[in-house]
Amino acid sequence: MITTVIAICGTLLGSGLTAFVTAQTERRRNEALEQQQIREEAARDRTQRRELRVEHRKWRRDRRQAAYQGLLDAAHEAQGAIWQLGRLTVEPFDQHRYDIRRGAAIDAVRATRRAADAVQLEGPADVAQAADEYAKAIDLNIEPSIESLMLLSKEPLSEEQQERYRSSAAERNALVESCQQRFVPLARQALDELMNDVE
Repeated sequence: MITTVIAICGTLLGSGLTAFVTAQTERRRNEALEQQQIREEAARDRTQRRELRVEHRKWRRDRRQAAYQGLLDAAHEAQGAIWQLGRLTVEPFDQHRYDIRRGAAIDAVRATRRAADAVQLEGPADVAQAADEYAKAIDLNIEPSIESLMLLSKEPLSEEQQERYRSSAAERNALVESCQQRFVPLARQALDELMNDVE
C-alpha cells in the first residue's frame, strides 16, 4: 500500500509540476505574443505617420508649385500688357486704345499682386519676400508708360521726354528681370527642399 501511496503522490506531484511548467510556458508565450503585437502596432503607426508626412509634403509642394507658377504666369501676362501699353507711346495718341490697354495692364498688375499674395501664404519666408519684390517691380514697371501717355495726350512727346521714357522703362524692366532671377531659384530650392525631406 505504501508503494501505491508513493506512486499516487508521485503521479500527482508529476502532474502538478507538469501543469505548473505548462502554465509558465503558456504565460511566457502569451507575453511574447503581446510584445510582438505591440512592436508590430508601433511599426505600423510609424509607417503610417511617415506616409502621412510624405503625403503632406507632396501636397505642400504641389500647392507651392501652383502658387509659384501662378505668379510667374501673372507676371508674364502683366509684362505683356505693359509692353502693349508702352507701344502706344510711339503712335499718335488714341484715347480709346489707351483706356483699353491701360485697363488691361492695370488688371494684369493686380493679378500679379494677387498671385504674390498666394505665394505669401505658401511660403517659405525668403520666397514670399522675393515674390513681393517681384510683384512690386511689376507694379512700378507700368508707371513710365502711363506717365508718357498722359503727356502724349496733351501734345506730342519731345525727344527729351521720349528718351526719359525709354530710360525709365529700361530701368524698370531691368528691375523686373532682376527680381525674377532672384525669385525663380529661391522657389526651385524651396520645392526641392520639401522633396528632399521626404526621401
